[in-house]
Amino acid sequence: MPCMDMAKLHENMSREAFENGYFYAADLRRFAKSLGIAVGNLKKDEIELHIKARLFGYSGVLPVAVPNRRDNTSRDLLRLDSRVVNYVDDRKTKGFLLKRVESKYGPLPDKSGQWYGLNSWRKAQLAKQERITYADLVEQLASLKRRKGRLPQIPAARLNNFISDFIADPENAGKGREQALEAWNELKQSNSHKTYIAYKKARQQQR
Repeated sequence: MPCMDMAKLHENMSREAFENGYFYAADLRRFAKSLGIAVGNLKKDEIELHIKARLFGYSGVLPVAVPNRRDNTSRDLLRLDSRVVNYVDDRKTKGFLLKRVESKYGPLPDKSGQWYGLNSWRKAQLAKQERITYADLVEQLASLKRRKGRLPQIPAARLNNFISDFIADPENAGKGREQALEAWNELKQSNSHKTYIAYKKARQQQR
């Protein structure tokens, strides 16, 4: 379902159509605002959850927008004992955290989704009014990097998740990003969940 049709389908959009559609973040934000939802700095998957709650109902706890900066002062001083108040998610901050992780635990391999996981944890703590420091961020990042297996995929990064799953599938040995993008474009036009599992299942049913 094209993103441009979201507003037109406001009242008639089915849950299946919404969940199986592929929407750009900017279109989701505009659509959410048209529903009276304050999106703030919510992530794409969080905005989708708010939209589904408004259109179809949801009994769980909805994510809360937590600003990276809590006041108008300068960015936090990058020290282990500094309280996380005005967090800046940039190369400088990531470099500081990685250096502290390595100094305590030695070199640990990066994991796909580690920064998304760290930011989600940080915002969850702040939403609960917890007092956290950069030492806490170091420990959480180390925990994510040391976790066995893959980290949970970023919910809204459907394209990246699809490509990584496509290439990781032994049945696609020898195929690369170009073939994965062709498969993704095929899936994007269908009324199916935008996952590699859904794509593979549909292909098997066509055989």
